Order: sequence, then structure tokens, then C-alpha cells
Amino acid sequence: MRIVSRITYVAAVILLTAISLGAQNGKNCLPLNLSRDKIAFKGGENLVYTVHYKLGLINADVAQATLKLDSTVLNGQKCYHGSLRGKTQKIYEQVFKLKEDFDCWFTCDGLKPVKFTRDCVEGNYWCTNLYTYSSNEIHAQINNSKKGEFTVTLPKDDCTYDVAMLFFMLQNMDVSKLKEGGRYPMSYACDHKVHDIHFVYYGKETRKVAGKQMRCLKFGFEVPKGESFDGDKSLMAWFSDDDNKIPVYFVAPLKVGQVRGRLNSYSGLKNPVSCIVE
Repeated sequence: MRIVSRITYVAAVILLTAISLGAQNGKNCLPLNLSRDKIAFKGGENLVYTVHYKLGLINADVAQATLKLDSTVLNGQKCYHGSLRGKTQKIYEQVFKLKEDFDCWFTCDGLKPVKFTRDCVEGNYWCTNLYTYSSNEIHAQINNSKKGEFTVTLPKDDCTYDVAMLFFMLQNMDVSKLKEGGRYPMSYACDHKVHDIHFVYYGKETRKVAGKQMRCLKFGFEVPKGESFDGDKSLMAWFSDDDNKIPVYFVAPLKVGQVRGRLNSYSGLKNPVSCIVE
């Protein structure tokens, strides 16, 4: 039942979706507020999501994803440690077992990537990633059940991050500089590749999430045709229209069925949740 693995992985990609930040090959990438007093998060942030799948008579919550941010010290340097934990519900583990763990470490000053790990189990398949960063490249150690252990060097510029860190970078976008209808490049590194896609900013919209009306920022993510997507429709995602800018809802049309994700609970946010419409 690989569809369950696709659902949870797609959820991870959307929740931590790879926004290309800064100046990438002269392109107009996402503008950021990275001054120390403008950082949108703090250690202790915790978000819990429910992932829902719909296909024909199947219409059920199938997985849960948790996003967490802590403060730590890595190699003598003050860093943030961000993590995503994705797992199918127990009833679906009887058919297909899935576990996706992403971890990233980045500096408190300047939010520069330092380290990334991935630990994945999809049925009989497993893989691990270990990234270490230099100024212009990523040294990636990959190990999986198909190819065994190998290393690869990935290209890196100021806009290249791992799939986990990008969620936290997105929280620091400068919305005042985004243009409605504007199309922005995105790239992220995962496994042995750097992936390039685009997103479109559609402006502000109020949406019901977990029984509450929330003011949101609406985005569409243009993804290429591949194993999970047919390339004809965009992923849609809504982020809180407040100083936290956390993802609260997403819709992803797959080749087979549709996956939706919703924010269930949150704690430890740096800023007040002011997007809820009373």
C-alpha cells in the first residue's frame, strides 16, 4: 500500500515545502525578514497536523505529522533544531508501515544550515540521509535498502536548503514584498538530488480550519509531473496571516486520490495567534 507512504511524504514536502530564498541565479526569490528581532519563531514551538486521504469510498484520516523547534548547541555553536515526525495511524500499519523523520540544524544568527538527517521506513524499503554544509556545497551521505551506502556532493547557493529547514524559513517571509499573482522559484535538497519547483502567491483568504475561521495567506505550488503528481494541478496551501505564518491547511491532488492536511494543535509559538476570526 505505497499510497499511504506517498500521502505522508507529500504532507512532509508541503508542510516543509522548499521555498527558494534570497537571490538564486538572478531570480526573484522569496523576501525574508532575518534580523534577530524579526525572527518569527523560538525554541519550544510545536505543531501537530492530521493528514486525510480521499479516494472513492475511502475518506479517512490516515496519518499524523508533528513539527517541533528547539534551541540547542551543535559543535559549540548556538543553533535551532527543527524536526518533522510523520507516521501512519496504527490501523494502517497493519497494511503498510511508514515512518518519516526529518531533522535539521541551523544557526541562531543568520539562520544558516548546518546539518540535516532523514530516517525513512516505507514497508520493506528504508533510507537515511546525512547532510553537512559548506559555503557552496552539500556533502550527502546516503544509505538505502536498494543501493546501499554512497556519498554525493550536491550544489548549494544562498537559496538551497534541506526539506526540513525550509518550513522555518518560510515563517520569516516578508509578506509586504510579495506580489499577488507573483511566481517564485523554489528548490530543496532531499536524498541525492536538488529539486526545483515554483509557487504562486494568491493573496489573503479566510478559511475554516478545525472548526475555526482563520485569516490566511494562500499559495499554490506548481510541481512537475512525477510518481505522485500528474503535473496538471497545483498543490494549495494556506498559512496563518499573522506574525507566526504557520501552515494551517493544504490540499494536494495526487495521481490517485486527494490528500488534505489540517492543523490540529499548536503550542510554544513566539507570537500571539491573531489570525482567528472571532
